[in-house]
Amino acid sequence: MKPIKALSVIAVWLMRLAILAFMFVRYFDDLRHLNIDSFSLRTLLVCIYCIFGILLFVGGFRSKAGLTVVSGLIISLLSLYFCYTNYAGTLFDVNMVTYLFPLATGCYFISHGNK
Repeated sequence: MKPIKALSVIAVWLMRLAILAFMFVRYFDDLRHLNIDSFSLRTLLVCIYCIFGILLFVGGFRSKAGLTVVSGLIISLLSLYFCYTNYAGTLFDVNMVTYLFPLATGCYFISHGNK
């Protein structure tokens, strides 16, 4: 069976939307109850993670791929960090595997840009 090349554009936009949906579902409550007085490293990284998720989506509207590549890099690096911090002794822990999707998506956008 041959691949349907016309669906690649839709697939790329679905990945961008899936990153936004992941970050919204995972971190909306954390960011809604944001307390500036007790700002921790994890809170800072979550804010950066969400900002670059939004920038990854916005980068799809630009003709140059720089914003998409940088956003993919930051998302990948922070996903690796969250995988490391959520590692509980087994590779197939739900808290750790959750971050493999954003890691894979970030790596895709690092390598492909806005293609």
